Amino acid sequence: MRDATVADLHRLVLDESSFDLRGHSREQVVDAVEKFGDLLADLRHRDQSIAVWSALYEVECDTGLLLHDLLFDAERSPLPRDVRARLASALTKLPAWDDTAPADVPLDVEIDGGDPVFAPTIGYAVLAAARRHGVACAVLPLARVCGQVKVATAAGTTEIHFFAEAAELTAFWRTTMVAERITETEYFRRWALAFPSLVRHDSLSFSAFDGDFAALCAPVTTALSAINDQFVTALADAKGQPHEVERVLRTHGVVATRESVKTRGSPRHMAMRDVEHAGRIVRCEWHAKLEPHRNRIHFSLPLEGGRVLIGLFVEHLATA
Repeated sequence: MRDATVADLHRLVLDESSFDLRGHSREQVVDAVEKFGDLLADLRHRDQSIAVWSALYEVECDTGLLLHDLLFDAERSPLPRDVRARLASALTKLPAWDDTAPADVPLDVEIDGGDPVFAPTIGYAVLAAARRHGVACAVLPLARVCGQVKVATAAGTTEIHFFAEAAELTAFWRTTMVAERITETEYFRRWALAFPSLVRHDSLSFSAFDGDFAALCAPVTTALSAINDQFVTALADAKGQPHEVERVLRTHGVVATRESVKTRGSPRHMAMRDVEHAGRIVRCEWHAKLEPHRNRIHFSLPLEGGRVLIGLFVEHLATA
């Protein structure tokens, strides 16, 4: 890449190649565009923005039908007027990634081993990945790709994250936390993006573990991801039965357990699992084990609103 710093690069971009409407019915196209409008609105609500290629309107959506025609030609567009107007208005508010892009962005890419397609924005994401800067590509819901997908260009091959719903971005942010060799401070800054169902206690620090941040970043991310995605649902489905919750978490690569009956019966030992949060004491009686004999993440039962408090990072707490 050119001399521009990583800070100049966007995080979320629009994959213009996903606007290929060939082979889809009018109903499918209208539904996909409406859902894409919902995605842009959702991202605005989250204070996140997508960057677009400045020549986006010249992208061919169908034979002889450019994106400009799709949005502004009432006679040729399959979209109703209100759908066209909503998308056109949203796109005009988005920045262009190529205002600060390098000159050597690949224009043709191979997605998941397919034939080459013209997609400069995906090429931009590939070049950014070479700088250890993750870029996720928003797609029209008609696209066949979603999640982490292998992309090849003349500049190299890497995995790029594609998404059609804002909720799918949690997985993207988690990959950046591990792949980009970030600092502990930056890890906690991205916490809300990666683990929206987890409340972070202010006292959390990787220094409380036995080991350094670089070595622990990946296993901690795996454990927090499983707790975020599975714990509350598993607890409800299992009607609070710990062994079934433990089984579900284990299938997602995490060994987690509730404290034993003996330990729970000891006020002195359980007080070690108590943390102050929002003016009250919260008991973190569950813990995830990063290793069999050291490094624990202690967390609570669901709080009001269904979120879980991650209360303690510790090497090990005494048990009864």
